[in-house]
Amino acid sequence: MSPLRTFAFTVVVATLAAPIASIAAPAGESSAACTAAPTGLTERRISEQAAKGLPSLIGFVNRTQPIYQLRLVDAVAWLDAERERRNACITASAQALTD
Repeated sequence: MSPLRTFAFTVVVATLAAPIASIAAPAGESSAACTAAPTGLTERRISEQAAKGLPSLIGFVNRTQPIYQLRLVDAVAWLDAERERRNACITASAQALTD
């Protein structure tokens, strides 16, 4: 890619991203609820397999149990906690918007 194309692409992306960056996040409780803990490789893979369905998640856990020392109960508990965190974020954001 030529330097001129790179520069033009950067300008276009910056121009399109400016309105999105200027929107302020809801303050207070919603931002505290929406701060996501950094997910590692294992958590990302659990989420991917869970999105494919329960049999896929069970197969993943059984296949990688010696590597990650992960049990199905732990994977489901992590998924439930992540779902609760997302629900709390949505609820807090909705409350902040209606106030």
